[in-house]
Amino acid sequence: MTRISSYVVATIPALVVLGFFVWFANWIPQTRWSPPEKQDIGAAMTPPQLAKVGKIIVRQRGCLACHTIEPTAGVKGQGRGPNLANIAARRADGAAGGPDGLIDYLVQALYEPGAFLVEGYANIMPGSTRPPAKLSYEEVVAVVNYLQSLGGTPSVKVGDIPRPPGEAAATVSVTDPAAMLAAFECSNCHSLEPGEVLLGPPFEAALLKRVAAERGVSAEAYVIESIVHPRAVEREGFPEEVMPQDYGERLTAGQLQAMTVYLLTREGGE
Repeated sequence: MTRISSYVVATIPALVVLGFFVWFANWIPQTRWSPPEKQDIGAAMTPPQLAKVGKIIVRQRGCLACHTIEPTAGVKGQGRGPNLANIAARRADGAAGGPDGLIDYLVQALYEPGAFLVEGYANIMPGSTRPPAKLSYEEVVAVVNYLQSLGGTPSVKVGDIPRPPGEAAATVSVTDPAAMLAAFECSNCHSLEPGEVLLGPPFEAALLKRVAAERGVSAEAYVIESIVHPRAVEREGFPEEVMPQDYGERLTAGQLQAMTVYLLTREGGE
């Protein structure tokens, strides 16, 4: 009997401590993670209304994992991506780089973030319509308005900006390579005019064939590789890691073949 009593006395403190931690754990507010809710965005929404939705999207879709919003910190901030605070005002003050207009700049930054990189930052951001953000066109419009509101006034309605390049390209006929080049916005970086150089190498058939010969491969193989794996060989004298890496997924085999033939045989390209 004495031994049982001693055992009970010895276990009482342990039970008290255990009970305290059970109570404390249940006292802490419990949270449950749930995926971000899809935002209801109507075509009739005003830019200020869209900006409010855009603010929610920026916080829900992980944008602030890399970007910061730090007033008075300038473009640098403390994030892995540029500081978004007062971005509209900074562009209005003449911040260099990318398209001139604020809306064009923001649209390019969301659709093709690697097209222009702020000095000091790496090309790590995926296009906003791709994972992990996977923004719809309407959500992109909302985010553009929110970014406009950071130092400026929202002004964009649904339908005012282009749809994602991939959406446009999906409807392009494989028999019309020139239309594909426009839909994929290739001419923003590559010139079709002999002797003209933009951001990337020009689309001159003679030049493409000469580079292919120097590499010891067929012209067709070189063009296809340049489209599907643009980082395999990057031409000296041109910015690195600018061209999107997903054309192999966005182009069908027929589209890729049609574009290759067009670039190597188009009139005036020899």
